[in-house]
Amino acid sequence: MTEPDPLIDLARDPNPGVGDHAAPEGAGVDPLIDLSRDPNPGVADHAKPDQD
Repeated sequence: MTEPDPLIDLARDPNPGVGDHAAPEGAGVDPLIDLSRDPNPGVADHAKPDQD
């Protein structure tokens, strides 16, 4: 298990476990994220490789 980030104070989270940083339901697409430029759509190739 990794240690929590000391710069993030989880005790101050008003809604622990809730992704309240997400866009509201029905929100439009962020114009700064252009998914049409993704060379591998649907593949999480930005993720860290699994440990074998």
